[in-house]
Amino acid sequence: MNDTKTTRTAPAVPFPLPVKEAGKPDLVKNIDGTTFDIYVHFSQTSKETFTDKVVRLIRNEPDDVTE
Repeated sequence: MNDTKTTRTAPAVPFPLPVKEAGKPDLVKNIDGTTFDIYVHFSQTSKETFTDKVVRLIRNEPDDVTE
């Protein structure tokens, strides 16, 4: 068995963040010593509501999720 620990890093952002995202993150999560700044944004042109999106994600979720 390989004992090498794999570390993933997010790729550099190829463009500047919009002004809204440059401020305070909506959520900060720390997992195993790595801090993730999470920004939430929604399309202004989408015709799907938040509830529609959640219901669609639940319906499309595979029944046999194994990890």
